[in-house]
Amino acid sequence: MNQQEILRILSCAGKPDLSVPESKKQAIIRNKVIAPYLQSLTAEAEKFRGTAIPALPYSYFKLFHETGDRWYYEDSERGYFPRRGRLAAFAVLAWLYGKEEDCHELEDIIWAICDEYTWSVPAHVKAEAYTTQLEDDAYMVDLFASETADALAEISFLMGDKLPQIIRLRIAHLLEKRIFSRVLEDTFGWMSTTNNWAAVCAGSVGMAAIYAIDDDEHLAAVLERILPAFDHFLSGFAADGSCLEGIGYWNYGFSYFVSFADLLYRRTNGGIDLFANEMVEKIAHFQQKCYFKGGRTVSFSDGGSRASYLPGLTSYLSRKYEGIVIPPASSMADFNEDHCHRWSNVLRNLLWTVDTLEEAPVYGCYPLPAAQWYICSGENGVGIAAKGGHNAEPHNHNDVGGFQIYKNGEEILSDLGSGEYTRQYFSGQRYTFFVCGSQGHTVPMVDGCTQKPGEAACAKDVSVDENGISMDIAPAYGLAEMPSLRRSLRFCRETGATELTDVYTFTTGTHEVRERFITYGTVQLESGRAVIRSGEETMTICYDPAVFTPEVTAAQYAAHFGVQKHLFTLDLVARAEGELTAAFTIEP
Repeated sequence: MNQQEILRILSCAGKPDLSVPESKKQAIIRNKVIAPYLQSLTAEAEKFRGTAIPALPYSYFKLFHETGDRWYYEDSERGYFPRRGRLAAFAVLAWLYGKEEDCHELEDIIWAICDEYTWSVPAHVKAEAYTTQLEDDAYMVDLFASETADALAEISFLMGDKLPQIIRLRIAHLLEKRIFSRVLEDTFGWMSTTNNWAAVCAGSVGMAAIYAIDDDEHLAAVLERILPAFDHFLSGFAADGSCLEGIGYWNYGFSYFVSFADLLYRRTNGGIDLFANEMVEKIAHFQQKCYFKGGRTVSFSDGGSRASYLPGLTSYLSRKYEGIVIPPASSMADFNEDHCHRWSNVLRNLLWTVDTLEEAPVYGCYPLPAAQWYICSGENGVGIAAKGGHNAEPHNHNDVGGFQIYKNGEEILSDLGSGEYTRQYFSGQRYTFFVCGSQGHTVPMVDGCTQKPGEAACAKDVSVDENGISMDIAPAYGLAEMPSLRRSLRFCRETGATELTDVYTFTTGTHEVRERFITYGTVQLESGRAVIRSGEETMTICYDPAVFTPEVTAAQYAAHFGVQKHLFTLDLVARAEGELTAAFTIEP
């Protein structure tokens, strides 16, 4: 869609009323479902009330460039994201209740954010900004600059003349200088990527433009630049609607897609409808497939085993599409669940969450052949997720053939999810990190070799059905002497037991096979049995003691926020020549 076509649609639409009526604000205040969310938001505001807004020092800014550290600039008490939490909390209170003291707090934090050298974070700023300090380098339109633009534009629109004119003018000036002019003049990687960046950046810029730009021609020019990004974003999903980045990044990218699509539809009076795509409905149903009993979630890639759902987004989707299931209430996000305090989701959690949010069992059996995933819940509270895929997926881990098992909310066999985000974590050193390399996943090691990165390191001949998944994962290792490694996982829903079978084929020599299992639980070894205990739950891995020798080793890694997590690896070690069939039963 070109600029003239968009301009024609905008002209025909006129200027629809995008404001929120007072009655809606009162409904938010009365909504019992969202009351805990508002309470956590209010508590966060009280932590900040009356305190000075600390500067973002240069000593923090340069750390990423010098050491790879992101925490001090982004997440420390003086950091970037606590400022966004302060902004979101006081913006909601000032908008909902209109108290003078909240408005003053809001004014100060907006002013401080307008003073920031860059709205990007150092990890995303061009290297030149560390040496030349040029504005063009600092005004990188990344995830967080675009989110900041959306927040300031929407808050300014909602508050109207309750914000001083100088603040509203300053916001408008900086939006044009730092965001809109850059998008019109430059090409950014997110404009053609197929991951969450496309939707978050394009969606944030688009929402900011709709709120802040009155001139239809100028707005049409910005929209023309960003709309193709959504086609790229949707193309990044598997044909069955699965998000290979995992449920956390589904939440992130798809929430911005939906928020922008809704606003664009209203601004154009239905003239541009991004929902008119059958893939969007498939994607909308992905979230509920990722939950297990106890609120646990599939944690492949840089995911998490306790991903929270956005009540606003989920409510919106449940009204738009049939068959959307609400995950357990215990998994509903509160205000502090998102340490980045993304304004778009904060506001829509309030605006969109229905006051009769009713959860239903989300547990089922989901063979997802396009994604090469298998997710299933059975009796005894047991759930399993397994994958094929390749080792160049978004937020990739070398985990072809990996799987995880939960029982009644306890992790028995773990997929560790994301590690600490540092410069090194997103560099050529990525797979030296335990959490990213196959050494940190429940997949085999052969002669001490782990899986290789890259799209060629993949599963082939993959079969997924209601009962499980099977695949040849030998290409992930790239060993000439091992032409085949057939992994099969068969799950019995009636008993909650998993049959794991690995068939190795070697052409020459004798080889060490190391079947690895990852667990946060304790491991007790018995003859032919390894009993894993996590919390009050246990499961047992049964093996042939005449073939395999068990080894249990303690390990640790830095999780997403730098917290050291401790776990155990259970290796069942054998010698193989020619062909070896390694068969295990994992019993509740």
